[in-house]
Amino acid sequence: MKIRKFVKEDITQVIDICKEVRDHHIKILGGYFLPLDDEMEKIGFLETLITDKSIALVAEEQGIIYGYLLAEEKNSPYLMCPQVAHISNFGVKESFRHQGIGKMLMDAFYEYCNQKGINEIRLGVFNLNQDAYSFYQKYGFEAFEQRMHLKLNRK
Repeated sequence: MKIRKFVKEDITQVIDICKEVRDHHIKILGGYFLPLDDEMEKIGFLETLITDKSIALVAEEQGIIYGYLLAEEKNSPYLMCPQVAHISNFGVKESFRHQGIGKMLMDAFYEYCNQKGINEIRLGVFNLNQDAYSFYQKYGFEAFEQRMHLKLNRK
């Protein structure tokens, strides 16, 4: 298994993994998300690949993509340590989770951040997604900020 840069030719396999991740979120969040729109997702991924502030990685073996990580570099001038990377999308094929693929992606991302002088890595995780939450905690992430929402029933 190798970690390499995400390229345009990977898009179909990455979208398949993204569907699995979305289905998982739909299940644990009680239908919060709509099913994945392949075309909309494809456009979003392709836009990510053309910006120089994106970090896009895949875990691949013999032409098969098993996981991906997308992040964006940001400069936050209001912080004492302004170089921040925000993980926006991260997933591993469902049948290959808990086999170290996510860790391999995170290790490669962490190394990239160290080389680029990035001071902080941020990400969002749903409270009900206990597997993901535990993975991030084991990796050293700590809860830092709580986001809240309120659903309004419009009639």
